[in-house]
Amino acid sequence: MFRVSIFVSMFIICLRDAVVCPPVTEIPKTSSSSSETPDEAGGKDEKLGLEYERYLKEVVGILETDETFRKKLEESNISDIKSGEIAKHLDFVGHGIRSQLDEIKRKEIDRLRQAMRLKGFLQNGLRSSYPGIVLQELDKEKILGHLDHSNPNTFEVSDLAKLIIQATQDLEDVDKKRKEEFKKYEMEKEMLRREQLKGLDDTHRKEEEKRHEEMQKKHDNHPKLHHPGNEEQLKEVWEESDGLNKKDFEPKTFFHLHDTNGDGFLDLNEVEALFQQELDKVYDPDAPEDDMVERYEEMNRMREHFVKEVDKNKDQLISLEEFLDSTKSDGYRKEEGWEPIDEETVFSEEELAQFQENYEQLRFDQKQKPREEHQEVGGDGHEPSQRVAVEEHRQTHDNVVPVGGHPVQQPGEHPVVQQEPVQQAHPEGLQDPRAVNFVPQHGQGPPVGHDQQQQPVVAFQQQQQPVDVPQPPQGHAEA
Repeated sequence: MFRVSIFVSMFIICLRDAVVCPPVTEIPKTSSSSSETPDEAGGKDEKLGLEYERYLKEVVGILETDETFRKKLEESNISDIKSGEIAKHLDFVGHGIRSQLDEIKRKEIDRLRQAMRLKGFLQNGLRSSYPGIVLQELDKEKILGHLDHSNPNTFEVSDLAKLIIQATQDLEDVDKKRKEEFKKYEMEKEMLRREQLKGLDDTHRKEEEKRHEEMQKKHDNHPKLHHPGNEEQLKEVWEESDGLNKKDFEPKTFFHLHDTNGDGFLDLNEVEALFQQELDKVYDPDAPEDDMVERYEEMNRMREHFVKEVDKNKDQLISLEEFLDSTKSDGYRKEEGWEPIDEETVFSEEELAQFQENYEQLRFDQKQKPREEHQEVGGDGHEPSQRVAVEEHRQTHDNVVPVGGHPVQQPGEHPVVQQEPVQQAHPEGLQDPRAVNFVPQHGQGPPVGHDQQQQPVVAFQQQQQPVDVPQPPQGHAEA
């Protein structure tokens, strides 16, 4: 596992109580650079879900190298860290550290300027193409909220304070969003299942309901789960994962075995690793009845519950002292069991009904949007006001379309008005007009079959001599 230092653990991991899970939008990877961030150097780039994540990690990586600041951090409580009070100790770091921080800030300012310029350019382009479109104005204060943009050249105490406070708030929002997205995921899954049943006849509906019940029973048929962090759960990890005799279980040794980076704390990743065996009892990636999205959310629930019970100073890190204290509590030896999230009520019927109503409206809007855009752009070549007149004309005139005001004939087709001159001209050895390919959409000129076109043919039949035939407009016919 990637080695997380004490500083990084307290400064970043302590700010969040959860990580991003599906179906939240994945954060795209940043392009490679010659200068590696601390995470990249360790071989793992853990995503926190922040737009300014690289900047945050680079600042942390630089401050971590200053022993004076590290010591001040270790002496601070979590409230001082989250409030940004710890930032005042920036004045005591070395000149070399400050110079590096200045350069990191200048790069971040330049990145933000380019990003805002690009967003503005895209918005202006959309407004030009779609005059009626409503776009949210750029919130510069929010975009620049993680640093002091009034001073673009040097990294000061105010920059560190803003960075900590903004990251704390944003990471809490990520946690809330994760839970909201999981709830929406579960409601959508149930709504689509019910919609599928409505579309089936009685026989197939009963078969589908029976299949669903059988899969649910198969999923529910799993060993009983242990309460996260209790004695039996930890002993099972000791025996099956660590390969040690259950009778030899010793909490202190267990702690050091699972403090994989050796920093004296169990961070959130190390805590999550303790519950993988419990999760395997319920969720098998190869079993169609088991949902891996639910497994991920279940892991978050177990971790959050364990940290809440054991982490007494609320720094999101489990010290050896806190861990040993938890093994002496009354709840440690109780086997209360644990119900997975799919056995609990995630949403009510009222919430599902509201979600379905919103979902149907969204689907309707998505269907209407391409149609409206086609009409506004003029996919048929007409403005909306012209389109009404064209439609009325269609209803009263067969074979009439709004192209030059003339009938449109497919190649080889001839209306009744043309049949007589065709029959008269063809026996005389002239080219059969039916062999002429008429272009469906032609230019200006008389309609096909108009008197102006019939007269030369009739005159030829009567006089049996060549006559000047008016040439049709270019694009009218092709031999």
